[in-house]
Amino acid sequence: MDELPWRLLSHGLADGAWNMAVDEAIAQSVGDGLAPATLRYYGWKPLTISLGYLQRSPGGVDLLACRRHGIGLVRRITGGRAVLHADELTYSVAVPLHGSWRSLSVRELFARISSGLIAGLRYMGIEATLGESRGPDGPASGACFLMRRMPAILVGGRKLLGSAMRRWDRCLLQQGSLLLDFDPRLHQEIFPEWPVENPTSGVTCLRALLGNSPPVADVVTALREGWQEALGAVGVEGSLLPVERAAAKEAAHLRYANDAWTFRR
Repeated sequence: MDELPWRLLSHGLADGAWNMAVDEAIAQSVGDGLAPATLRYYGWKPLTISLGYLQRSPGGVDLLACRRHGIGLVRRITGGRAVLHADELTYSVAVPLHGSWRSLSVRELFARISSGLIAGLRYMGIEATLGESRGPDGPASGACFLMRRMPAILVGGRKLLGSAMRRWDRCLLQQGSLLLDFDPRLHQEIFPEWPVENPTSGVTCLRALLGNSPPVADVVTALREGWQEALGAVGVEGSLLPVERAAAKEAAHLRYANDAWTFRR
């Protein structure tokens, strides 16, 4: 159980460079001891593809299709494969690596964080499970949502939530995407390797599971309840520190909005 309150941040829609820069700034601040463990929720405008930190460009993404649809492109500081941020809720978790968190392996860290997410989904009436460490997966692709192994969160064997992590000596950052809705045609255009037949066979979303796409505020509330239930993480509404805003502004301009960073590999 976490003794200190977590900082809860609910942010609206922003472009990819700003979203990624804010998450990096939060992780740095948490690692430096300036801010407590932080749980943040946000969205994207315009629609954006995020590439994993080590993923080779263009990550199986059709860049011409992105331009046709006005979809942005950014590279995350966390690992994993490409994600189309469209009808979804994105979360980030920044935790200082001390106490019980420090002794955990990457696999155990994913499992601990996932327990909070799975508990939150249960508040919405959804029984989800964590993908297996090994086992069958979707076709080889640069697309995150075709991969159903851990740390994917599945419902009935279909992927609902994907995430990626970066671990430093003093802090970890995990970012994840929860599908509110899913457009298979857009995914087929953006990811040429996306299956033509049964394009939704391995993916699900809240609209499909609940019969509607719930308000984002309701989803955030359920996830926060699950987080506290599973991890004992009591959250307190907060805001970005001035030092975080300044660091995010610099990182957005110098790194995340820069093609040299986006196409670094």
